[in-house]
Amino acid sequence: MAFLVALILATGLVQSSPSPPTLSQKREALRPVVLITTLSPEEVAKRTAPDALEHDTEVVRNEAITIVLTIPECEKAENGACNASADLVTYKPDGTVHTEVKNVSLNGRRATSTLKLTPADATGLYKVVATVRDLNARRFASAERIFGVK
Repeated sequence: MAFLVALILATGLVQSSPSPPTLSQKREALRPVVLITTLSPEEVAKRTAPDALEHDTEVVRNEAITIVLTIPECEKAENGACNASADLVTYKPDGTVHTEVKNVSLNGRRATSTLKLTPADATGLYKVVATVRDLNARRFASAERIFGVK
């Protein structure tokens, strides 16, 4: 009889109840995406399809630059509202902070922030790091994007 129970368990014929999601699975569910675009925030707002925006890998210092941050989902509160926000930090090619924006609202699952570069800013690879918090789900995640400035 013990052999039969061991055989059933080993072959998976008896299914156990699903385990609750781990913290890393909750973070994975948030999946933030950072894009750099030369479109204005108004143009970005008009493009509602998920694949309507493309990442610009290289920009010129005098171009208007918009950082776009999206999350595919957030956990809704009892009133149906999303409560998500992010901090965006842009790093210069030497690793120092260029710009920092705190508590950008992601309640609509998308946020934009403008990035101002001056002619005196260095050319090279810049990095944007987004730290996202979904307060209803008590989860967080981060994403980063690298882009060139010429």
